[in-house]
Amino acid sequence: MTTDLLELHAATGCVYSPEGRMIRVNSPDAVPPPRMHLAGCESGWIVRFRDDVDDRAARAIEELVRREPPLRRPGTTPRFAEDYRALLGVAEPLSARNYGPVHLLPHGTRASSRIAIVRHNTPDGDALWTELAAGMPPGLAEAGFTSVDDFWAPWCAALVEGEIAAIAFAARLGGHGADIGVYTLAPYRGRGLAAAVTAAWSALPELRERTLFYSTHRDNLSSQRVIARLGLPYLGESMRL
Repeated sequence: MTTDLLELHAATGCVYSPEGRMIRVNSPDAVPPPRMHLAGCESGWIVRFRDDVDDRAARAIEELVRREPPLRRPGTTPRFAEDYRALLGVAEPLSARNYGPVHLLPHGTRASSRIAIVRHNTPDGDALWTELAAGMPPGLAEAGFTSVDDFWAPWCAALVEGEIAAIAFAARLGGHGADIGVYTLAPYRGRGLAAAVTAAWSALPELRERTLFYSTHRDNLSSQRVIARLGLPYLGESMRL
């Protein structure tokens, strides 16, 4: 059932306390999680809370979640979105950054591209890693990849004339699931490279036993073009506060 996949996606995204509360984002930088993670599909909704959310607010939100109608089309906003914001004491107005689709990324997804791909944990990947460890190219550094520690394994990269043009990495890596992160350097955008590295990442042997996800924000139109280009199966919508 699709809600089971949304449960796994939520479990992959954060590290949880024994009580089932989110403690931190499940990534090497260990940033704080959102106050609430809500996800829905046609068969139902799931909700998770940060460990500092008041129990009374959590119970009130859970009651509203039970009253949410089934999500029947992409882009649907939860009926009680503003109520959730009020109960959590969020002052900022809701925006497209609070919402986003969740898609399944099938293993061995194919992309129509002949671009050179370098994969993690291969001789070519090790050589690239050694080269980057000696000095990160300016374009990658400006994008936030300040050292090889920011290449969250497993990863793969698309090369154009020997230079990294796009990279796919494990934005979230759990025991049973993984959520992809993709970045294309500005000079190489619009060439289908994000789709190429996404497809290559889906075939990495290290990910064979995990369910793979591609999730994004509503305002990330480039990611949505990648999803459409690859025909990734739609699971549902998420809301983070």
